[in-house]
Amino acid sequence: MTHPARLATPGTRPHVDRETYLKQGYVIVRGALDTAALAAINTEISELFGAPLRRLRLPVDSGGSREAVQANAARLLAIDVEAYINTARMTQMLASAHQLMASDAIVDIVRALGLSFPVISTRLSNHIMSDVLRIPGGYHKSPPHQDWRSMQGSLDSVVLWAPTTPVTEHSHPLQVAPGSHLLGLLDTVEHIMTPMVSDPRITEDSYVSLPMQPGDVVAFSSFLVHRTGETGDGQVRIAFSTRYNNAEEPTYVAHGYPTPYKYSYRTDLMVPDFPKLADIARIFPDAAAGD
Repeated sequence: MTHPARLATPGTRPHVDRETYLKQGYVIVRGALDTAALAAINTEISELFGAPLRRLRLPVDSGGSREAVQANAARLLAIDVEAYINTARMTQMLASAHQLMASDAIVDIVRALGLSFPVISTRLSNHIMSDVLRIPGGYHKSPPHQDWRSMQGSLDSVVLWAPTTPVTEHSHPLQVAPGSHLLGLLDTVEHIMTPMVSDPRITEDSYVSLPMQPGDVVAFSSFLVHRTGETGDGQVRIAFSTRYNNAEEPTYVAHGYPTPYKYSYRTDLMVPDFPKLADIARIFPDAAAGD
């Protein structure tokens, strides 16, 4: 059973240092989220990877430990890359994860940073990182980038990143370039994952890693240059992120709330000849009556 994400200590509000945020472009709010809710999400992630393995009568590690999540995910990746990718995407659809990133604790942080009318920018993202889960032919780590280029929302938009597993210097940490948000929107070059920042003022020495524990949240400006840390420790690192715009920011209002996100769907049958009436009858027995 999952639990809605709530404050780490009911009735308290973690301190949010807005002055540091304005100067550095990011702030870490320690102990903002309830760790029991995060552990429950990890268990659900592990079970998602386990479901197709059980169908194939393959071993499944139980529980939501990092070891279990990684073992189940690695088994699925080894036998079916497409199924692995689809399952990884499905982790972003967990109701518990959406509760986490739209919880009172998260919205309180966003408001404390100055967003008077917070609105969610886009779908939830889950960042599952491990060297053993590298997708053949795909990207593995995010290059230096700014999120505003893909959001194009309010100028004060905020990105929130919350790990469900410990993050150290050696577990592909989030790396940020403090103060880079003050440089404005930077030039980019093409990259398989996202347009990569190309600016001589951003060098290797610009970056700092952000060690974090489950329950911590980092909030950063959508103009802050950030990337995935290069070094992994062999254990899976999981973190959810979401983005908020401010519906009262004057330029966002004046531009008519533009959005670059385009969602579409297919109407052709992805699984040929499915479902038939007999398939539906397994859910709704009365459907078979017409046969």
